[in-house]
Amino acid sequence: MLRTFKVSLLILILHVLPTEIRANKKLTENYIFTFKNIAISEMKRSGIPASIKLAQGIIESDLGRSPLAIVANNHFGIKCGSNWSGGTYYKVDDDKDSTGTLIHSCFRSFVDAEESYRAHSEFLMNPSKSSRYGFLFKLGSTDYEGWAHGLKYAGYATDPTYPDKLIKVIEKYNLSQYDEHVVVTQENFDVVNEKESNGKKDKMEPQIVKADQKPAKGERQGNKSEHTKKSDRKATNKPTNTKYKSNEINGLAMTNASGHETVKAIASRTGSDVFDLLEYNEGLSSPDYVPYKDEIVFLEKKKKNIEGETVFHTFREYETMYSVSQQYGIRLESLLAKNNLKLDDHPLSGEQISLVRQLPKKETPRHKQVERFDAYIDLGGLK
Repeated sequence: MLRTFKVSLLILILHVLPTEIRANKKLTENYIFTFKNIAISEMKRSGIPASIKLAQGIIESDLGRSPLAIVANNHFGIKCGSNWSGGTYYKVDDDKDSTGTLIHSCFRSFVDAEESYRAHSEFLMNPSKSSRYGFLFKLGSTDYEGWAHGLKYAGYATDPTYPDKLIKVIEKYNLSQYDEHVVVTQENFDVVNEKESNGKKDKMEPQIVKADQKPAKGERQGNKSEHTKKSDRKATNKPTNTKYKSNEINGLAMTNASGHETVKAIASRTGSDVFDLLEYNEGLSSPDYVPYKDEIVFLEKKKKNIEGETVFHTFREYETMYSVSQQYGIRLESLLAKNNLKLDDHPLSGEQISLVRQLPKKETPRHKQVERFDAYIDLGGLK
């Protein structure tokens, strides 16, 4: 009897699973067909790859099936912000009150999904945010891999696997076929900025892709499927200045920043890949970010534990969990996990931070919550 039941269950699974896979594939293809034209149009207006925009929409809106997408036509989780005067939609997300209790967050409600697609472009193009996202537009509209990793490094998403998810969707459904090499001009940024500031232009220097700029090695042209490989992004320059080079921390190569060079410049000086440095050092937000003088910059991926006899660190008020992770060469996510802390948690002065062992819940360091910088677009709930 049991054998018969197991055989029947197996047959049922084998029968249902392919149908479900086919259904999800069909839903994805329908989503792409519905929104590819607006994604291409926005790419020509903004320079954001159509493949990236479609992949983000697919992931964020769950193929247009999320409540936010259905009720508010919001496919990118765009929150209201202080200047929003349009329709709103409230749901519990990640906002908390002064007591730490989750409260309803305000999300923008759009007339249609296409308006949501345009708002997504305007957020990334806003000159007031050029220090965070401006470097993306130097990558061009055909480098979807660079954009996928760049969005994560700029702090657009906290999920460490977010770039991989975007790239997987793009390559599985050949979304790069919609990408074209387009030019981003000052006029594009002025139009967006004028809209954001109610007609008062705030002149800021955008990142401009020159009309005669040729795609870098490995970039796609037209509908070619070849994509930029990580090895192609490696800096070819050997270190030219070792003044700020130190020995090692936790057995890892590192350097101290000069205080006036960008992450990109540090990569060139040390013969490293700029995206590797952004991955190894979680506090570096973009290639154009300038670390403070003597800030530790790792040239290798940090470890999960510290090598040596030190097992605890006494936290000081002026420190952050990131600065502690740099001091000992431990990955930030590992350090937080060992101490049962989240990214927004700030230990109180004098608390003992575990560097090696996992603390029981009852030994979690006392802490307070600090507001995360510019939490404007929510990319949580990734499947």
